[in-house]
Amino acid sequence: MLSIGKSDLPVKEGWKFSMIRFIFNRYRLEIILHKINKRLRYLLIFCLLFVSVDAKAGQPAPAGRSRIGLVLSGGGARGAAHIGVIKVLEEMKIPIDCIVGTSMGAVVGGLYASGISPAEMEKIVTSIEWNDAFKDKPSPQELSFRRKQDAADYLIDFDLGYRDGKFRMPKGLVQGQNLNMILKSLLLHTEGIHDFDALNIPFRAVAADIETGKKVVLYKGDLVKAIRASMSIPGVFTPVEMEGKILVDGGIADNVPVDVAREMGAEVLIVVDIGTSLRSRDKLVSAVSITAQVMTILIQRNSMEQLSTLRSGDIHIQPLLGDIGTSDFNRALEAIRIGREKAVSVKSQLEKLAFDEKLYHKYLSRQRRQPVEQQKIDYIEVVNRSPLSTKVIESQIRTQPGEN
Repeated sequence: MLSIGKSDLPVKEGWKFSMIRFIFNRYRLEIILHKINKRLRYLLIFCLLFVSVDAKAGQPAPAGRSRIGLVLSGGGARGAAHIGVIKVLEEMKIPIDCIVGTSMGAVVGGLYASGISPAEMEKIVTSIEWNDAFKDKPSPQELSFRRKQDAADYLIDFDLGYRDGKFRMPKGLVQGQNLNMILKSLLLHTEGIHDFDALNIPFRAVAADIETGKKVVLYKGDLVKAIRASMSIPGVFTPVEMEGKILVDGGIADNVPVDVAREMGAEVLIVVDIGTSLRSRDKLVSAVSITAQVMTILIQRNSMEQLSTLRSGDIHIQPLLGDIGTSDFNRALEAIRIGREKAVSVKSQLEKLAFDEKLYHKYLSRQRRQPVEQQKIDYIEVVNRSPLSTKVIESQIRTQPGEN
């Protein structure tokens, strides 16, 4: 497993990381306390070890309860079911201490970890024009008459590049500019946060290195870029390059990242698996459907491997999403409802993880994002290095000074 962040060494939460801290700090204590009574010295060292545990995995779980991890699998539009599950968890006052997600699970997990409520997430997934999100060009209504005419005349929408004397094919059908802008706008309040442990809930996104096939755990850097990498379906989205690695959808390597949640220090897991079923023969009628079937086979295999490691105290939630496909974002409300119903059906298992009212209110106050003050534009300056008149460019700018 690879981890990506700014540090040379990947962050390893849990007792192993704590022991490294303990050994280092114990050495410092031996220097400072060499003249103190031996028994007192070791008592202080023990206290240091105690407070070091899971220091990098966010808020420690309160005494008397296990640390709860939420694992959200990939599955495209089916991932809206995650929101329904999280709604039930909040209604039952179940706190989440860490989140790890793959692909659409990384989208929902990242939004929730950043402080966005389930109600806000539902509004987001049901209001966004997802068809436009998966395109690079503006929608027709945003084009001028001339550009609309061009679009009608040239129906083949395929970008071909030319560099170093060679024609070059794109690495994906979609570059992802629109999707990136949508995620940026939703996660604007996380600007300046580069350590995912510093989010309201510690978070990990899982991607795959397309050169090696190995999973890559993203724990630092640009949250939007990490989520984009985690959901970059091979052949559809252009891969995301991060620190020398070419990253694609994490589903091909670890679609239900139980192991990553364990490494974050989670003792009890709530695993939401919304994986896609295999297509029957009558639906394998095109190159696209056959390619998708291969992806599904790879995803199912690594998912079963991870699910086989669940322990007796873990809770596996598998919403029965039927024929809702990975691209059926128009059925998001239906998926949310199904996710909610499935979570309600395992209430008897979830009840043991619930907080009392007072403690849960305190937890929610930490989880919810704080209002961000909207900055106003003081002035607009056009730096024009083109032959086009600056006045022509200025006439096309709709945003004015004084606006947010």
